[in-house]
Amino acid sequence: MFTEKAIKNADACRFCWMCRHVCPVGLVTGKEINNARPKGLLVSMEPRGIPLDEYGMGTMYECCLCKACTNDCVTGYDPPVYILEARTKAVVEDSLPKNVRKVLDRALEGSMYQDSPDEKLTVRIKELPEKAEVLFFIGEIGRRSGSKVAQAYMDLLEKAKINYTSLTDEPTSGAQLGELMGHVEDVRNRASFCMERLSGIGAKTVVVLDPTDCAFFKHECAEWGILPNLEFVTATEYMWNLIKDAKIVPGKKEFSATYHDPCRLARDLEETEPARKIMEAMGIKLKEMFLNRKLTKCCGGALLHQNYPEMSKTVTEGRWGDVSWAGEKMLVTACPACAVHFQDTVPKGMESEDLFILLNSVC
Repeated sequence: MFTEKAIKNADACRFCWMCRHVCPVGLVTGKEINNARPKGLLVSMEPRGIPLDEYGMGTMYECCLCKACTNDCVTGYDPPVYILEARTKAVVEDSLPKNVRKVLDRALEGSMYQDSPDEKLTVRIKELPEKAEVLFFIGEIGRRSGSKVAQAYMDLLEKAKINYTSLTDEPTSGAQLGELMGHVEDVRNRASFCMERLSGIGAKTVVVLDPTDCAFFKHECAEWGILPNLEFVTATEYMWNLIKDAKIVPGKKEFSATYHDPCRLARDLEETEPARKIMEAMGIKLKEMFLNRKLTKCCGGALLHQNYPEMSKTVTEGRWGDVSWAGEKMLVTACPACAVHFQDTVPKGMESEDLFILLNSVC
């Protein structure tokens, strides 16, 4: 059964269409089922004697959990609450779509990604000191397809002469597992183990590369009372502070670009300005795209990309349409997952680059 909180949110959403214009999945598929309202309707039928079937369970995974619907709701309801609980129900009742089951099995074994961590990055991490004041938490995608972003950030930390380290055997945060099966005990145990490993380094500050991990640490881990007495800071905020303190002095790029706000960074962490200030410090003239800051549109989501890669690709391509609207050819973002998705779908005549890779090129 669903919790009272989930049913309350579902009942509020089931006859309301007010957020259908902001769902990045619904906008590209054109299917009503991909919006919050029908998902709420399906969940609301459970206590009324009509349980979710396998198809209904599957639709709960056709969602980025980007909270565009939550941000748009003037009455304060939160569709991801019942979507996550529906995912838990799907796992418990073994009603997962086959493709999602494969992703979950990989996540339970260690990581939802099929590819191995980048060997060059692993070798570099092994050369770092065991103890340091700053711990760089790279995350799952940053160690794999997003490793160029991680390496650029490490270059910048070294140029700033920061005493830092990272974990060769870095555990997963639990964030992606939580999005796959809801925030159940298995996820809390995964997160607790991660927190113990981070605490054991003796660092004072944890710089988190992936906004999804940082949001999970600051929200779920804090709520569960397992967040250690460490300063957790996003990679963008930490880098902007290094620039402010003149530990990093950027050269000038002097071109125009638009910026894509990662949804976890802008909405979950309410951080929008550090990345823009870093671009300004590089001399980049920023032209805002349609739907920016808290109104940003998700570019596909790391989890959706694993569960439904073609759907995720279509969502990313939809975001490229907003870049065209801005009248720019260069797109910059500050999230390793976003960087990978945009790089994989660059339209002809356009460019995409990660913020930290750009910054490293002029320092």
